[in-house]
Amino acid sequence: MNGEIKQMLRIIPENVTWGGQSGKVFEALADDFMRPVVRIVESLLNNSPLSVTVYSGQLDLIVDTMGTTQWVEKLNWTGISSWKKAPRQPIILNNSTEAFKKSFKNFSFYWILKAGHMVPMDAPKTAVEMLQIITGLKDFKN
Repeated sequence: MNGEIKQMLRIIPENVTWGGQSGKVFEALADDFMRPVVRIVESLLNNSPLSVTVYSGQLDLIVDTMGTTQWVEKLNWTGISSWKKAPRQPIILNNSTEAFKKSFKNFSFYWILKAGHMVPMDAPKTAVEMLQIITGLKDFKN
């Protein structure tokens, strides 16, 4: 986060470092920590044009990918059956599959390989690629 991603974003001041404010952020968000957001995500998908993206590191032991995938597949969303049928497409960097993406309408799910829950730290090049796709800086053509 303090390297390639910070440089790519070009909006983070030099004196700001990733992780430097983590204690204050955790305190401020303590009431929301590990709370279910199913209804919020369902509302966004069903009632807004906003894009919703979920990603999961395949090596994450805290919020494992199988559990996250099961959670997504149980969403009460009008597009869930079409999302389930959509192809899971590889994201290839330097001739190596680094992640997979599956999308339907305003929802995308990314499976990030070789990473735990700290995707930007574990797989920075893949994180940059994912951010570029999400923000529209790069077309996804796999």
